[in-house]
Amino acid sequence: MISRNASLTLSAILALLFITTTTAQIIASDEFTTGVLRQSSTDDILYPSPEVCGGGQLTICVGCRTIKICVGTDDTTNPTQICPSSAPFCNIAGGGCSTIPDDTQDACSEASENLKFRCTGKGKYPDPLSCEGYYYCSGVDQIGDAYRSPTGYTFNSKVQLFQRTNSGCKTVNCTTTGPIMKVYPPNSQYFYYCQYDPADSTADPSIIMFSCGDDATFDTSAKKCVYKCKKEGLYAKSTNPNAYYQCYWSNGKLTYIERSCPQSTQVFYDTKKLCIAPTTDSSKRRFWAKQ
Repeated sequence: MISRNASLTLSAILALLFITTTTAQIIASDEFTTGVLRQSSTDDILYPSPEVCGGGQLTICVGCRTIKICVGTDDTTNPTQICPSSAPFCNIAGGGCSTIPDDTQDACSEASENLKFRCTGKGKYPDPLSCEGYYYCSGVDQIGDAYRSPTGYTFNSKVQLFQRTNSGCKTVNCTTTGPIMKVYPPNSQYFYYCQYDPADSTADPSIIMFSCGDDATFDTSAKKCVYKCKKEGLYAKSTNPNAYYQCYWSNGKLTYIERSCPQSTQVFYDTKKLCIAPTTDSSKRRFWAKQ
């Protein structure tokens, strides 16, 4: 027969287990998040009261990264264009595209922050200077969309999501010593290059991030990305839709060779293990996605 004290103790233990299990479920369900988009790369912040052509200028700034080309007397018909990634900021002082952001417009500060990241491929790239962010790139030389984490989260590049964590933060280290290309400390899938300004030794270097792609890591001594084969077969290269890896056994060791599709317009489909011309037809895309 269970005593009254033992019964109370058992009840307390069961209650504690219930609370612990419930809390664990809540934490687990809320452990990961995609973060918050700071600024879309496809839009620009236009000036509320931009100047107009007519003062003899060839170009004028009408937005944080938008210039107007002064080709006619009717200012309403003068064309506008987004500044290129090589000079992404529209600077009022110069009246054109520049590598220096315009500091006269408060609204441009956040947009300018995003433009400092240079995309070297498609996909997610961790913020080299902060563990609380990442950039999504739609392609090479595009402007990355910046995502920032909620309070208490950091970006886990291995699962490509923000995660609740109390671990220390490791970022890039742009010192003049060591290899030219360095491994990103939290995840060797990524590596980076620190580009210094020879004209200004006091300026902070530009950090250019690269990705080896899924199942590949950067080998500092070999100065290249190395793919890790799981078994024999053909596998898509995530950083290049036109390429794939062929894994095979050689001298008792599983090794690989990187190959490209016969035509530059073809895409290697991992599910079909074939190079196929991409299609814009939505029904065909759904068909291939199911294979």
